[in-house]
This record gives sequence, C-alpha cells and structure tokens, in this order.
Amino acid sequence: METKSLALQRYEQREAEAAIAGLTDAAVTICHVQDGLAAASVATAIGEQAKRVNDGDMRDIEAKLVASIATLDALFHSYITKSEQAPSPRMQEMYAKMAFKAKGQAIRATEALATIKAGPMVIAKQVNMATGPQQVNNAPPNSFHIVENERGPQNERETP
Repeated sequence: METKSLALQRYEQREAEAAIAGLTDAAVTICHVQDGLAAASVATAIGEQAKRVNDGDMRDIEAKLVASIATLDALFHSYITKSEQAPSPRMQEMYAKMAFKAKGQAIRATEALATIKAGPMVIAKQVNMATGPQQVNNAPPNSFHIVENERGPQNERETP
C-alpha cells in the first residue's frame, strides 16, 4: 500500500478546506469576470479580507457596500433615462422595472451599511403586570420579616 508524503497530505488538506470555504469558487468566478487575474492570488486576497472581517475590521465590507450603492444608483438613473426614451410602452415598462429593482437593491445595501455602522437596534417593550401587591425579593432567605403599618403587612429588609 502506497502512503502519501506529509507534504502531499497537507497540500490536499488545504485544497479541501479552500474548496468547502467557497474561496476557490469565488476566486474562479472573479477570474472569469475579470480577465488576467490569477485564481490563487484572488483566493489569497479573499482569505485575507475574510480574516480582517473575522477580526472585526469591517472597512472592506463598508467600502464594497458604498461602491455597490453608487453603482446601483447609476444603474437606476441610466434605466430611468432609457425608459423615458424607449420607443414603446412595453420597453418603457421594462426599463422602469429594472430601474426600480436597482433602486430597491441600493436601498437594501444602504440599510446593511447603516446596520454595520450603528449596530443592531433592539426595541423591547416591557409589560409590568401585577395582580396585587408586588414583592421583589433580592435577599437571601430568612433576611426578611413582616412589618405591620397602616397600609397592611409589608416585607422589609432586616438591617444587620
């Protein structure tokens, strides 16, 4: 039985990890879209960016969102202009739909950017319901005793 060298095993392990992480697929896709790039270099750059995000540095993501917002806004204006100049109502409608889809994506990207910058907002409403006298017992057991006054029995904290 043939055994693989330790170097070959490590290489195969790195290849498998890259394949399931999606870096390789993303790198290959980027290389198909932008000719002249090396997939290995692109995968390394994506991996470095992912590490920065994992470390809490969101500047790359924020820059991409800003670029996407600008691009989508430019598409919106281009399609609206084409819609106004289209020769038929059907073409006008088609361009208008594409314009508003681009605007919707720009709005979603803007919301994502705002969420990243401000952090998630939590709005909680608290209902405070009681069907009688409310008692808060924050002390250990046996440190309270009942005291009578003109309003009736109430718990009072015992002073040490």
